[in-house]
Amino acid sequence: MALKSSRYRKVGPASLSQRAEQRHKVAISCASLERKGDMSIVATLLDISTYGCRFEVDAVLKEGEKVVVTVNEHEPVNATLVWQKTKQAGCRFVDALDKDVLRSLTLSA
Repeated sequence: MALKSSRYRKVGPASLSQRAEQRHKVAISCASLERKGDMSIVATLLDISTYGCRFEVDAVLKEGEKVVVTVNEHEPVNATLVWQKTKQAGCRFVDALDKDVLRSLTLSA
């Protein structure tokens, strides 16, 4: 049973995004994923945040797989594949991405 004081209180819409950091839309085709002991897989970076990114990639990857993400001339970043649907995949970075690197990637897109 609801309290009288909150019974008719209007509730705002639920937030669709529960991310800790905002994702920035980009379209960078000079990206690659590298699996352990495997050659680089060419990918297009679709969005990025401090803690992860989303790619378009023509390869079958497994959830939990460790990958190395390289974008343009920036240092490679260790990540874990979190999901894959059709040609898109999402990665979570092992360590948070440096704010300067994030800024340069979002400004170049």
